[in-house]
Amino acid sequence: MGLLSSIPLSVRRRIPGRLRTAFNRLPFRRRIYPPPILDIWPAATPPLKRALVSYITAPFKLSAHDPRNIQFSNIGIVRNIARALNELGYAVDVVEWSDSSFVPRRKYDVFVGHCGCNFETIAQALPSDTTKIYFSTGLYWREWNRLEEVRLDELQQRRGVRLAPDRKIEYSEESANRMANGIICLGNHAAKESYRQFPLVINLNNAAYHDARYDTAVKDFKDFAAGRKNFLFFSGPGNVHKGLDLLLEAFGHEALREADVHLYICQSIAADFHQVYEEELTFLPRVHVIGPVAMRSRRFYELADRCDYVVHPTCAEGQPGSVIECMHQGLIPILSRQANMDTRDFGVTLDECSIAEIVAAIRQAAERPVEQCEELSRKARAATLQDYSEAAFLKNMKAAISTIESMSAGKSAERRTSNPA
Repeated sequence: MGLLSSIPLSVRRRIPGRLRTAFNRLPFRRRIYPPPILDIWPAATPPLKRALVSYITAPFKLSAHDPRNIQFSNIGIVRNIARALNELGYAVDVVEWSDSSFVPRRKYDVFVGHCGCNFETIAQALPSDTTKIYFSTGLYWREWNRLEEVRLDELQQRRGVRLAPDRKIEYSEESANRMANGIICLGNHAAKESYRQFPLVINLNNAAYHDARYDTAVKDFKDFAAGRKNFLFFSGPGNVHKGLDLLLEAFGHEALREADVHLYICQSIAADFHQVYEEELTFLPRVHVIGPVAMRSRRFYELADRCDYVVHPTCAEGQPGSVIECMHQGLIPILSRQANMDTRDFGVTLDECSIAEIVAAIRQAAERPVEQCEELSRKARAATLQDYSEAAFLKNMKAAISTIESMSAGKSAERRTSNPA
């Protein structure tokens, strides 16, 4: 598996990301990739078309009882890409996004690829008339990295410490973006705008799997009066990228330090980040470091019942699945503009995402009338059921693939007409 596999995981996690990436690219390192998943096709009749997806293969190997099946990002995403292609008449093969050794041996009518690791080599090996689609779970990669660097710069100005990037996109996606006939990205119109230099970009919402618990929770467990003082930070990795530094400084601000508001942190804390924010993480009495919590676990439901709000001041996203999951439980979102989710009439968007703006938003939220908290909770839940559901994602994905396919086919026909044999 390579030399790094002999190093304890706790030590490997402290190795800077750039060094790990450089090591992984060394020619002497033996790479073992999961085998492709072939012939995903639910019908008895043989398919007329075939598609290749480069993303993740593990979701197609999970047992029906695997607890990870509730995770839409990224398990549900790739399953629904395959399902969309099936419903459009394609049998589907899936290869691991990182498998740079994969060479297509079959004829594919459509190729949907994610990340810049193997998109270019696969696309170059496919016929020119194969429709090539780039699927992005967020912003244009250069803009994503730029926004993270801005956050790191701002942290350095405030604290005098330079931390390493924690969610940097290491593989260039430039060639993949330019080779694709079209790009599908997660996020709202602002996320789409980050790809404005490319001719065909379609954005769609992320999603969460359905959970029917909300109505029971509101009736039996939820105390909106107490919950308006409680804020949940529920997030995947990346302390700075996700904005935990801003939250800690906001809750350490004198305007909130004596206020009866609580922050519950459900995220892994990196060692270097903990060194910078040890005082806030350890001594602020109303900041509670919970650590990673499994989605829809008993602990997760306890926190969702306790809090009225989910707060997520991220620097770059294609709609964080953790926030959608919390909205599914009726939590009211307080989000940075860079989360690329439209909060409309059920949440709060932080335009500048400054510490002062976060402090003001928290104070206002904590003083919101109880009846309004319950109303916003129900609206957040309704929006999730309508716009961030698996059914909506599948419908939008099918429409996006069909649009790119038809436009690609039209351009191919134009080339054949202008260049007759």
